Amino acid sequence: MKKKLYIGCALTKLPLDKETDFLQMIAKIKIGLKETFEIVEFLGVTGLANDASPLEVYDWDIKQCVLKADCMLAICDYPSLGLGYEIATAVEKQGIPVLAMAYKDTLVSKLIRGVDHKNFQFHYYDSTEDIIEKTLESSTSKCNTSSKIEVCNTSI
Repeated sequence: MKKKLYIGCALTKLPLDKETDFLQMIAKIKIGLKETFEIVEFLGVTGLANDASPLEVYDWDIKQCVLKADCMLAICDYPSLGLGYEIATAVEKQGIPVLAMAYKDTLVSKLIRGVDHKNFQFHYYDSTEDIIEKTLESSTSKCNTSSKIEVCNTSI
């Protein structure tokens, strides 16, 4: 049985001029990981998030994604309060292993970079392939324990 992978990322503050490339990168990550993980579609990518209420987004992202995940991959390229909340819920509340990654030139909050928890890792990446490789490497060491990875959408 495949582990469930939740991929979280910023969407609300995603710059319009970066949106297409960023969402294509997320799609490429999903393709690269689908052989190993069960992938659950993003609420925001489907366009349903535009019509969803804040409560519906919370219920989906937290209750249907984070709480049902075996592991989480957090793409921290853009600021997102929602993604931070998801990371905290996964790590602190549920004990779910989280791999957080950001592009090498991205300024990421010291709080995220400073998380000191056995179920949390932060790394910078150079390419989409780096993300896929690090996720597979990380999942082998973390997800094969009694821990909980589902791909959903995040911070809308």
